[in-house]
Amino acid sequence: MILITGATGNVGSELVAQLAAAGVPVRAMTRSPEKADFPDGVEAVAGDFDVPETLPAALAGVDRVFVVPPGYGPQGPVQERTLVAAAREAGVKHLVKLSTSGVGFGATDPLTSGHRRGEQVVQDSGLRWTILRPGTFMVYLHGYADTIGKERTMYVTEGDPVSAMIHPRDIASVAATVLTTSGHEGQAYTLTGGEALSPQRQGEIVGEALGQEVKVIERTRAETRAEFDRLGWGGPRLEALLELKRQSAAWDWKISDSVERITGKAPLTLRNWVDENIHIFG
Repeated sequence: MILITGATGNVGSELVAQLAAAGVPVRAMTRSPEKADFPDGVEAVAGDFDVPETLPAALAGVDRVFVVPPGYGPQGPVQERTLVAAAREAGVKHLVKLSTSGVGFGATDPLTSGHRRGEQVVQDSGLRWTILRPGTFMVYLHGYADTIGKERTMYVTEGDPVSAMIHPRDIASVAATVLTTSGHEGQAYTLTGGEALSPQRQGEIVGEALGQEVKVIERTRAETRAEFDRLGWGGPRLEALLELKRQSAAWDWKISDSVERITGKAPLTLRNWVDENIHIFG
């Protein structure tokens, strides 16, 4: 039995579907299983990293766990510590943690630092482990959907990196392979798409799919802060994201062959993702 935490997220939902389609016994953990819509054959279970007493039932009879903590606060990787303790008690053999590429490139922004501490907890667990470190998700373009839909314009921030963006389905495919085959224990894999795209090129790809030009306009960091403050999305989380983007310009363009090497298939393209999600752009 494999337990998928974060089972309703971008990667988790894809992973649950792939494992179910392959006939692998899979249990999907979510805070509200009654609201979830999982494929037939998937066992939905209530579980919450922040409520330790929910974890023993979720982990009962489980051999391997896909670890996706909901976030990192000032207390550090509390969720990983809680899960690791419960996993050891339940006799789990292998943890596969979803992390971020910046860990492997020495990034020091708050988001990457949280993942780095979480990785250490998993690596020190005494259980077999594998770390998956994807770069920028293609779903990041959701953040531009409103203005693309209304104005056919992408407002990016100066210095936004050239990015080898990755489709969540490719991350899930790697995770499915790692969870169901041997030889990945003690490994940390950087995961990217197959092409490095500037913000300008990302806009062009969306425009090509829409059949209309999408303008890409750069804002200063101050202009971005002001816009996010207006929307009520400013504060520490925005600052952490801006710092991650600033640092990631040094590596986010680097292409890894891990997806193809592990799954045997070339990574999906940004055009694949845009075509699948064209409805969000109006």
